[in-house]
Amino acid sequence: MAQRAQRIGVLLRPAGEPAGVLALARRAESLGLGIAAVAAPGGAPAALPLCAALAAATRRIAVASFGLPLAAHHPLRVAEDAATLDGISEGRFELGLDSGAAPGAPEELAARFAEAVEILRQAWSAEPVDFAGRHFRCAGVEVHPKPARPGGPPLWASADSEAAMACAARLGLGLALRAGADPAPYLNAHAAARAAETRAGEAGAGGRGATHAAVRESGALPGGGAAPRLAWIGAASEVAHALGHWAGRGAELEGWVEARRPADLEAAARLAAHPG
Repeated sequence: MAQRAQRIGVLLRPAGEPAGVLALARRAESLGLGIAAVAAPGGAPAALPLCAALAAATRRIAVASFGLPLAAHHPLRVAEDAATLDGISEGRFELGLDSGAAPGAPEELAARFAEAVEILRQAWSAEPVDFAGRHFRCAGVEVHPKPARPGGPPLWASADSEAAMACAARLGLGLALRAGADPAPYLNAHAAARAAETRAGEAGAGGRGATHAAVRESGALPGGGAAPRLAWIGAASEVAHALGHWAGRGAELEGWVEARRPADLEAAARLAAHPG
């Protein structure tokens, strides 16, 4: 049967000492799994130091945060930390964000989140950060270090509401969601953003091209319209069902099996070996 997922990995939910999480990550790597994402209780920023420890303790497996509350932190600080992690891991770090883990109205949170993501991307470019928004202002700020990969680590958003899913799509983020959830708001918004990207490219073909601000206002997808990315989270059986159900629908699929003990890692490895 055809491969249903780009990558199978685990979502580690620390319930004890960090050493136990490190042991699970090392075992996941030895089993050939592709990614170890770390969810700190409540999405706390302690996930980043733990990711650094995992990156130093492994050599091949990708390491990711899960549910980091970007709205609760200044994006320049997150950009520096993530770039440092990308260097420590030699390009294996991925940044998983939560847009709603801060007090405020949903519309304001979405606007703040979108601005913060744009600042992350500017900080990871070769140019200084110049940004003037409603929530953040940065003028000529040099951010170092730069990430190991051009453009910075891949970005994921965890989202439950339709509005948050659509926001993730418009920002060109991957979406990490519970197995059984309906990703239609994300997929629909992604298709609309890709169409806007095409229109923006056609409008700029005869001249110097659309400006960054014009593309952003058009709703176009950052990063040139890459395929939507879905990471399904749950028990191995739930992830397998979601991968099978959404295979062949134009999205890049991943499965992150929730892992608190070695038996969960073994289940993820069996799923990776027999994705059908």
